[in-house]
Amino acid sequence: MSDASTPLLAAALLVGGLTLLASGCSAASGKPDGGSGSQAGAGSGKLNLGGSGASGPTGSGGDLMLAVGGSVAQPPGACSGLRCQVPDCTGQAPTTLRVTVYDPAGVTPLYNVAGYVPNAALAEIATGAACETCATPVSGEPIASGLSDAHGQLLISEGMPAGTNVPLVLQIGKWRRQVTLPEIKPCQENSFDDPMTFRLPRSSSEGHLPRIALTTGEADALECFLRRIGVADSEFTNPDGPGRVNLFHDSSGASSFQSGDVYPPVATLRASLASLQAYDIVLMSCVGSQSDGRLVTSQNKQDLQAYLNAGGRVFLEHYHSAWLRGGNESQEIEDARKYTPTPFPPVASWVPPDDPAYDGGHAGSSAPYLVDTSFPKGKDFADWLGFVGASPNGAGMIDLFDVKHPAMAELPPAQRWIYDTTGVPYFSFNTPLEAAPEQQCGRLVHTGIHVGVEALTGDKEGPFPSGCKSQPLTAQEKALEFLLFDLSSCVMTTDEAPRPPRVVK
Repeated sequence: MSDASTPLLAAALLVGGLTLLASGCSAASGKPDGGSGSQAGAGSGKLNLGGSGASGPTGSGGDLMLAVGGSVAQPPGACSGLRCQVPDCTGQAPTTLRVTVYDPAGVTPLYNVAGYVPNAALAEIATGAACETCATPVSGEPIASGLSDAHGQLLISEGMPAGTNVPLVLQIGKWRRQVTLPEIKPCQENSFDDPMTFRLPRSSSEGHLPRIALTTGEADALECFLRRIGVADSEFTNPDGPGRVNLFHDSSGASSFQSGDVYPPVATLRASLASLQAYDIVLMSCVGSQSDGRLVTSQNKQDLQAYLNAGGRVFLEHYHSAWLRGGNESQEIEDARKYTPTPFPPVASWVPPDDPAYDGGHAGSSAPYLVDTSFPKGKDFADWLGFVGASPNGAGMIDLFDVKHPAMAELPPAQRWIYDTTGVPYFSFNTPLEAAPEQQCGRLVHTGIHVGVEALTGDKEGPFPSGCKSQPLTAQEKALEFLLFDLSSCVMTTDEAPRPPRVVK
């Protein structure tokens, strides 16, 4: 190898499954995810990483790093960028970071948000369905990472660099924001709790948001829900606009913006698989009647399944259960409900085989429901609901208003989240359904409830955003917020607890 005065050999040799990478000990420069302002964490647009100023993840020098199974081991004394700022705290307290992570509104602490210190520039996040799982590495070559717990607490306790202007990335799925820590002091805990700094982005100027297709409906206003969790009004546009949330008119729901622009019809979203694949997440507000569910064609359903199998994320509300039904129930039910055939196997039972007219739930009233705590995320969901004030009647419980016609029961491999003796108003499953769990990369959530009930939220059908009211989230909106960000997150099996992003060592 050449000495430090010789340009770095930019090569990687693959030998028997081991990757040899050239490395040096100089600074890395990166570009944050946008944002501006002078307060700590607002995103200054610069990273002060220390070192001698070489750009990129490697600099000058002739050290070798040995990558085994995706982790990079360095010989003693070798470092680059922020790794050179990790203090040796032998015999002392470790250098740690503790922050509370919030939703885009800066109000509600969030669960399972990754926080990591990058040692290289962040890569752009591609828009559209992509088959990625929690085993897929995040960009930026993180040297330290952690996950927020059920109280929104993010702790990074290993590999944390010290110094000024230390970058921190907050990410869950395709929500990503990079902030700047003004100073990390070595060999001690560094705690921050600033909701306006340590939150997910409200707009594209602050970071990256997933591209969301949202269908309006007569019975709910999910667009108002997204607005209440903090998504900026500027992000709600038609598909030809710059916003990350595109609204589509379905049935008799809201059909225009306050500016006068009219939403495109939902048929344009359903037109083809390519139309769906332009989005990271598809949210469908309830249309208000079963007859609307019969308008969904078998080809529509096949396209939705293909979108999910390719890594798409879908939220179906109430009567949108029609996408999952048709040709997979008893003949008596098929004759009564008349849904077009679906490619999905049975993932839930909706009505008794001998009583196709049955509709469960607690329409028009409030009732207590239980949280399924039999799996790791379910336990954390129950804990989170209690912490954010959505379980006033006891741990693991939530009152839901106006639950109508939920699934009676989930069927394997679907996972229930909330239930009572009358039904399962929240369940989910990963896709492709026929694939091994570790190969599944899409996700669907169904709810048998109107989340933004006018009696609770004050939201009304009308031009956006004038029909939306500004008020705190209701308990059932908080439940949906948890499940929305879980829908956004990387796909994993339900029998394991989330793990922080893999670091490069």
